[in-house]
Amino acid sequence: MRLKNKSFLGLLFACVTTPVFSTDLLEGYKLALENDRSFRSARAKLRADSESAPQALSQLLPNISATFLRNQNEQTRRDGTLTRVFPRYPSESDAITLRQPIFRLRSVFALQQARAQARGFEADLQKEKQTLGFRFASAYFEALFSHEKIELISAQKRNAENQLLAAQRSYQLGTGLSTDVEESRAQLLKVQAQEVGLKNSLTVTLTQLETIIGRKPNFLMRIDGNRLDPETFDPGDLQSILDLLPLKSPDIVSRAAQLEAAKISVRTARSEHLPTLDAVIQYSSSVSDNPFFPTSQIETKSAGLQLTIPIFSGGSVDSRVRENIARSEESRERYLNSISDAKIQLLKEYGSLKQGISETKAAEQSLFSAEQLLASVTKGNALGTRTKLDVLSVEQRRAQALIDRSNARYQMLIAWIRLNALIGTLDEFEFERINMLLSTEEKFVILNN
Repeated sequence: MRLKNKSFLGLLFACVTTPVFSTDLLEGYKLALENDRSFRSARAKLRADSESAPQALSQLLPNISATFLRNQNEQTRRDGTLTRVFPRYPSESDAITLRQPIFRLRSVFALQQARAQARGFEADLQKEKQTLGFRFASAYFEALFSHEKIELISAQKRNAENQLLAAQRSYQLGTGLSTDVEESRAQLLKVQAQEVGLKNSLTVTLTQLETIIGRKPNFLMRIDGNRLDPETFDPGDLQSILDLLPLKSPDIVSRAAQLEAAKISVRTARSEHLPTLDAVIQYSSSVSDNPFFPTSQIETKSAGLQLTIPIFSGGSVDSRVRENIARSEESRERYLNSISDAKIQLLKEYGSLKQGISETKAAEQSLFSAEQLLASVTKGNALGTRTKLDVLSVEQRRAQALIDRSNARYQMLIAWIRLNALIGTLDEFEFERINMLLSTEEKFVILNN
């Protein structure tokens, strides 16, 4: 089961140093998986950590070793007062040994522990993948929102400039007040400052995108507002999402694997008290040219069982058992705490998404109201019952309503992304679903940065 997702989004990137190319949201996400340094580091860590399982398995498999000795020997013999030194002579000794573990319970438990840890390592990588998906998508939406706000602020700036000119003209004709002029000038300065801040924010966000995908974005596809229905982002029943947490949340899955490994580690430590049994087969050959047995050669073939029984190790085994029991209790508390934290965070994100849907609807209604008022005031200005300043003031209100609607939409999108990332469902499949719902109209925004 997955969250509902019917959002209509798109993405087009271009590289400055190469001819213009286009890519969609899914391809951008794949670029992030390939080029983001944090995720590449996490993948390398997983490869390294995953080797613990083969290493543990090797302790249960046959071990073959060979030894080769080449010596030069000197002998001195003393019989009472008589000392005799024999000439130096060579000796050779070669041996090959096969050892097959038969009963090593500790190695069996160690293998189970390593495999449980490997599942935790894979969950950690999935968590990093969810984080990457959220960083990529949120940076993209933030860049698009910043650009839209710059467009809207630019319109507000032109409106504020016209409003200032109208206020100055009215004051010069004696029909206006100086306070209207100062108020209009203050409004213009405020809008200009907002524009500077937004341009700087856009530059930072685009740099973040460049870092994540490994390429500098030049183009972003607009969201088709006509197809962006807030209701399509309704996450559905809360309980069904809560049921997904233990199954999908990478953090909880990782903690569960760590708890399992910690429990097995207790059995591993206790098994150090147990004997071990190995089958040993050996072949050896030695050659010696000593004074007592000139040019002697001995071949030995042996096969048997080797039983090793631990008797006393100074209390280290009991200490390791106590240590692993304590660590198991720690892992259990961390696991339960991760479930509690995830539930609390999910409730927050679920509420944020619901709130975002409501705020988007409210913003759309406010924009509709502002447009209706603008039409009425414009008509009144044509009839002489409203002034040009009235029209400019309402236009300013409409521009702000557009910004509020854009902000509500993107906050809703970010809430949806964050909720999916928390549950563990923000993957390539989800990006593909979004990609299939892109607008077929090529409406691109060129970002001059």
